[in-house]
Amino acid sequence: MAQNEERIQRQYEDAKAVYAGFGVDTDEALAEFRRIPLSLHCWQGDDVKGFEDVGDVASQNLVTGQYPGAARNGDELRADMDMAFRLSPCRHRVNLHSMYAEPKTPTPRNKLTTEDFRRWIEWAKANGYGLDFNASFFTHPMMADGFSLASRRREVRDYWVEAGKGAREIAADMGRELGTPCINNIWVPDGLKDMPANRLLYREHLRESLDRIFEKRLDRSLMRDVLEGKVFGIGTESFTVGSHEFYLAYAAGHHVGICMDTGHYHPTENVADKLSAVVPLIDDVLLHISRGLRWDSDHVLIQGDDLSALMQEMKRGGFFHQVGMGLDYFDASINRVAAWVIGLRAAGKAMLTALLEPSALLEQPEADGDFTARLALTEEFKNLPANAAWEYLCLQEGVPVGTDWLTVLRRYEQDVQSKRR
Repeated sequence: MAQNEERIQRQYEDAKAVYAGFGVDTDEALAEFRRIPLSLHCWQGDDVKGFEDVGDVASQNLVTGQYPGAARNGDELRADMDMAFRLSPCRHRVNLHSMYAEPKTPTPRNKLTTEDFRRWIEWAKANGYGLDFNASFFTHPMMADGFSLASRRREVRDYWVEAGKGAREIAADMGRELGTPCINNIWVPDGLKDMPANRLLYREHLRESLDRIFEKRLDRSLMRDVLEGKVFGIGTESFTVGSHEFYLAYAAGHHVGICMDTGHYHPTENVADKLSAVVPLIDDVLLHISRGLRWDSDHVLIQGDDLSALMQEMKRGGFFHQVGMGLDYFDASINRVAAWVIGLRAAGKAMLTALLEPSALLEQPEADGDFTARLALTEEFKNLPANAAWEYLCLQEGVPVGTDWLTVLRRYEQDVQSKRR
């Protein structure tokens, strides 16, 4: 065994003994980690452009930076994702938007079928990835004045309702073929820059459109529907039709799920606090994990208190397997594959640290009213040797340890990405 591997093994055995002193079995925590998937968002790899030729239309997603080497087609995007996965010890899924279809002939977005994603499905099947899906309700000529499902124009709503219905069927087929439920997420950017004359009118349109999309009951063992709300967006500062309150009420009344994007709330809101309020009452919950510095800035996910709190909440509440997790950010100022890897490894480290936490030892002091001990233990547990377990996990999964992954990525950038023009 190489010297570095001996060090990792020795440090893991030491950490294992430390955790055992608190009643934690590190081997069990690692086994649990391997059962919890993270869904990687395809749109980081090409700056949310997709593969369609829709002409010169406005985009509802602002991506900054001009780092070279963006993926230009499905083969390049899949190769980049494969590279990211080789540098992450997590269990992986892939989140696709419908604008990444690869039809044999040009096909309108509202006419896409499962076969237009055949190459994605076969790739996922060959590599053991699950797939999640979204209809792309943005960057399209049928976005009338920035509206889709909530548009005043019936023909616009009809177009996007058809796209939404098709996306659900595609998601069900993906779940059927891959043997794991596909989470189908709906997010629309519909809203207004300034104060509307009648908010209710647009929300009635959105409700009616959603009712039509969800008319057909689909097998939940194949696909799960979730709705993603937002506080506001660039160009929709005064009014967003699909607010958190609207979708939460709709989901509760119609037995669909909720997607909680950590960048879509006010900066002072704690998304971790919201999970236990929603998970027991809503059929399905999906987390889109991002890093909003001022708000929904979609910065690359890194380790921090907010991320740790999310993972701790799911561990302490015992609902890791009731909440889907996907990454959601886009940054073109750095290497795009590196952005994926940094986010995957950050999420993985936070998740493993939470799984290793002696959470049960916090419950008894609280039950006894000993809040001094609870706070003291919470602080002490932050310094347990979780990184030793992380390095051991990477070694076991054949993933570069520490900063070694950056060397591998630089080689990929030189040999592959730099040749894209």
